[in-house]
Amino acid sequence: MMALSVRGTALMAVALGALVGFLWLGEGRRVHAPAPAPAVGTLLLAVAPATVSRVDLEEHDARLTAIRNDGRWLDPHGHAWPDDAVGELLDTLAGLPMIMVVDPDPENPADYGLGDDAPRLRLTAADGRDVVNLEIGERNPAWTGMYVRVGGSREIVLVGAVLHWELEKLRKGAPG
Repeated sequence: MMALSVRGTALMAVALGALVGFLWLGEGRRVHAPAPAPAVGTLLLAVAPATVSRVDLEEHDARLTAIRNDGRWLDPHGHAWPDDAVGELLDTLAGLPMIMVVDPDPENPADYGLGDDAPRLRLTAADGRDVVNLEIGERNPAWTGMYVRVGGSREIVLVGAVLHWELEKLRKGAPG
């Protein structure tokens, strides 16, 4: 009877070890894995542009911020944006689809102009939730698109180069 108890205990220990291993390897990775990028064809701004209440563009230790106030766009100091660069950016993003996944798991994101020093564009709704969070890379070799990462995903996605032009207008249209 002693041998049967030792064998049963050993089998239960193996089963418990297998369960813990499964949970640690399978379930644990889900918690820490970055969010997947939205599907190809998904628009970068999936909500109405009027939903956006704040736009932040961070690059090279500088930040451009536009805050919607009574239908106007202001910088954090209350200065009005002189043209419609913010509205045009939002309208463009609302019609700009992700063209293709260029690299689902890049070995070196810097090859695409992405990484710690890449510009970041964040659009926030009035309730405080992010509606767009982009890491912006370089243009593709044909200059017809730009490399981006969406919402913290590792995937590198190609979007139309019109994003580059809209960001340039935003930079040039900033107050001050």
